[in-house]
Amino acid sequence: MTQNTTYNRLSDEKSAYLLQHKDNLIHWFSYGPEAIQRAKDENKPIFLSVGYSTCHWCHVMAAESFGDQETADFMNENFINIKVDKEELPDVDNYYQQACHLFTQSGGWPLSAFLLPDMRPFFVGTYFPKNAVEGQTSFKELTSELLRAFKEEKEQIETNATNVTEAIAKGLVPKDKVEYQGHFPPPAAVMDAVKQFADEKNGGYGQSPKFPQFSFYEWAIEQMLEGMIQKDQGEHIILSLEKMLMGGVYDHARGGIHRYSTDEKWLIPHFEKMIYDQAGLLRLLSKASVLYPSPIIFDSLIQTLDFLEAEMLGESAHFLTAQDADSEGVEGLYHTFTIEEFEDALKNYEDETESLIDNSETIKKWFNITKEGNFDKGLNVISLNYDLRSDFFTQDGWNTIRKAKKAIQNERKMRVPPMTDNKGVASWNFMMVSALVDVMQYCQIDIIRQKASSLFNTTLEGLYTNFLVSKDEQGMKIRHSTTRGASLPYLEDYVNFAETQLRVYEVTGNPVFKQNFQDTLEYILKEFVDGDKVLTRAKATNDHELYPNQSVNSMDQSYKSPASTLIHIIRRAAVLFGDREYLDKVKDIQEDFIHESLKNPLNCGEALRALSYPDTAYRVVKLPVEWLENSKFINFMPYFLSRFVLDYTRDGEDKWEICNLNECEIAGTGLEEFIETLRPTTSPEEEAKDSE
Repeated sequence: MTQNTTYNRLSDEKSAYLLQHKDNLIHWFSYGPEAIQRAKDENKPIFLSVGYSTCHWCHVMAAESFGDQETADFMNENFINIKVDKEELPDVDNYYQQACHLFTQSGGWPLSAFLLPDMRPFFVGTYFPKNAVEGQTSFKELTSELLRAFKEEKEQIETNATNVTEAIAKGLVPKDKVEYQGHFPPPAAVMDAVKQFADEKNGGYGQSPKFPQFSFYEWAIEQMLEGMIQKDQGEHIILSLEKMLMGGVYDHARGGIHRYSTDEKWLIPHFEKMIYDQAGLLRLLSKASVLYPSPIIFDSLIQTLDFLEAEMLGESAHFLTAQDADSEGVEGLYHTFTIEEFEDALKNYEDETESLIDNSETIKKWFNITKEGNFDKGLNVISLNYDLRSDFFTQDGWNTIRKAKKAIQNERKMRVPPMTDNKGVASWNFMMVSALVDVMQYCQIDIIRQKASSLFNTTLEGLYTNFLVSKDEQGMKIRHSTTRGASLPYLEDYVNFAETQLRVYEVTGNPVFKQNFQDTLEYILKEFVDGDKVLTRAKATNDHELYPNQSVNSMDQSYKSPASTLIHIIRRAAVLFGDREYLDKVKDIQEDFIHESLKNPLNCGEALRALSYPDTAYRVVKLPVEWLENSKFINFMPYFLSRFVLDYTRDGEDKWEICNLNECEIAGTGLEEFIETLRPTTSPEEEAKDSE
């Protein structure tokens, strides 16, 4: 036993995920040249296992197979086994996820990739059980068959690897065109196209599992604010938001949103919490609050900001990646309550103005708490009863809801919490800071703005100390993960950094951020744009890995597509800098993304945000930087959606102007005239309703 574990090489790693596997009986290598060379020297296939520390099914597969002596002996003798933390090496994960889709029409984690010594895949799947169940091949059966094929069917294995490699190189999204009129179909037409997938009863789209498609909903809210979506279409978006925020997919006790719902009702979540999902939630709710100023929107904002500050902020002022779904080895145990535990929480809550336990029968109905439970073994996932919302959407009712949530949270503090992965990922931290800027700009509740601003000030400094290695004539050098000293230049890091710099400039007026934005954009266009393709890593690193550099499409995956965000910020840059060349450099990519997004708009929300407006709709609003100190201007900022870019002058004059790509259309002097000229006769909410 000691000899076997001696050869597991993960004990010196910093990744929480790799360290979870340091005592496995399998002789894991971390990803790198040593393992690949060993595979070549010994002519053995590679088993590449990709996951992350808070992945429930990764834990299951590790317990079942990677700690099993018989399985480990077989794998150690016949394969070179490599462990990858997908959060450290997103490029590796992305490539073999594409291969997985080709082999199995699905993807996810743990990712189980079987490769030739030159890293070409000959089979890729996800989770495999130790023993065959319900027609699913066991891990032992799979690995035995793949080893046999590797040894006895070399020609077929080579063919598989070649076909998959060529298919990935061509791209997995078909290039056929979608017919439409004008620059892009109007938002109402897009909503009509997805209506057939709408779940009219439960909100959202499609069947279970249901993911909160933040970018799509953000696009829809923006277009509702613009008055471009019809009333019935908008009502489904609001229904979906309310169902999500009242469902168990939202953490009512602490704030923040879980990864996805396993059922169609948004009730039973997959309990892990990812930092990029919290960024998506904040962006969505901040804009939704302008249109639909409901207590559940505002409370979800402040709760999530509290959660981020209390549980997801690292000592070095970066946001942590995720919280596990499991605690004490059981999924959801930390978050769920028996009816007795719920009653105890109410009983133990101390409040001079109200006894929660005296009102427990009503509260239990509001929170869907029953003896039978809605989860395992009589446990209840905490949710709010949508059908009773008129009862608790009152001042007294909502105050009781808030107290009950605090009571649940107090009770949870006594439990063993899920593990939090303390690594920081650059792109996800940049997304979070951009999301905080959205809250600061769009939310009109001072206490929420102040909370977002406090977090913003803390983490903005953390971005520079944790992720920005240096700056030279090519722009910033970005470190992808706090657990690795160096990394390849990844598209998602540079694009999200550029977006953050622009958004920070828009709320601070500091010209350093504007220059950082421009410099980074130039680097992206030079290194990541290749004709009609956007690449995952810089062209300068094309030959640094055995797997090829890949193109990125417009589809949102676990989080918004960085390639779609690139198109969005380039269109904003063109009007900010008055330079059409930015548009020319990505016109072929933009054309491809139009057709990709129209084939699957629900999964291309960020592309919809980037593509819906014509070039003529974009404006740069040039203002005296002093206005950022004026509360009247701060309160007017929610009127400016992303087709407006805020720019600032420092000449001491009180003049303003609004310009398109060709000319300046409106100009004036003083904030009062600016507001009077631009303010609609109604609020954004009323304006949207009127145009419906």
